[in-house]
Amino acid sequence: MKRVLFYRDFQRFTGGHLKVWDYFNHVAASLAYEPRVSFSPDSKWDSTNPWSDFRTSVVEWEPNKGDVLFLGGTDWRALPESQRANFPKPVINLIQHPRHADAGSELREFLKHRALRICVSEEVAEAIKQTGEVNGPVFVIPNGIDLSAAAEVSPNERKIDILICGLKAPELARDLQAALANTHGNVRAITDWMPRAEFLRHLADAKITVFLPRPVEGFYLPPLEGMACGTVVVCPDCLGNRSFCIDRVNCFSPPLNVKAIATCAEIAQKQTDEERTRMLERAKETALMHSLMSERESFLRLLRSTS
Repeated sequence: MKRVLFYRDFQRFTGGHLKVWDYFNHVAASLAYEPRVSFSPDSKWDSTNPWSDFRTSVVEWEPNKGDVLFLGGTDWRALPESQRANFPKPVINLIQHPRHADAGSELREFLKHRALRICVSEEVAEAIKQTGEVNGPVFVIPNGIDLSAAAEVSPNERKIDILICGLKAPELARDLQAALANTHGNVRAITDWMPRAEFLRHLADAKITVFLPRPVEGFYLPPLEGMACGTVVVCPDCLGNRSFCIDRVNCFSPPLNVKAIATCAEIAQKQTDEERTRMLERAKETALMHSLMSERESFLRLLRSTS
């Protein structure tokens, strides 16, 4: 079997690490490839590291021993500069944010190195292609979610009226909670990291969930998880969610400020049963279009093309 070698500098759990972990498992599901991963010397090995229970797949960083390299973000740093421009093996480069196109950034410098690039959204792909500096083909594989982990609860059984997911915008989350708390029932805010299973249980227990992204994201997966869990989604536009967050169709998509978000949360609370059911059905359809299996199939086709 051919070996796909990953590299990680794991300091804390992030959505970026979760997506690389998904791709690691895509390779593990292949019949022709096996995944191996190397870590930076100071990587953390606590319970949040997805590879904690897969130490047998961890190897020393010897890039020439891989048949294919899988690099994301700043993983290019792990290759000596002398090897980056002309590495003799295929390189797959996962691009998860439009900042790879920012002028003068280190990430943009990496675009000149030959690789097959996978972008998590059309918006990210367009951003890097507009630089005119990308060396190699660019493909879009929208992020997928593990639908089997999503639990659905009927609206009448949900105990949280409005859940605010503010890990990336804790101050905004607290301000929004204060604005809604007195008149909108049980309003809770999440501002600290929690295990994904626990996070999904909160989504399944919420009638309405407000997701607070950064102003610009490459994809922003959480609202899709909300759609899969059957909570009414309120999520401001953040560029990378435009293909799946359709305002007043499968979610509410207000500007990123307290007043606009609070207004949308209030409108969501006042939906008729028919309006809510229609929105949730369309949201469920959207989530099903972004399954992890669909992502896997698209990736494995590309992986086979490197042979």
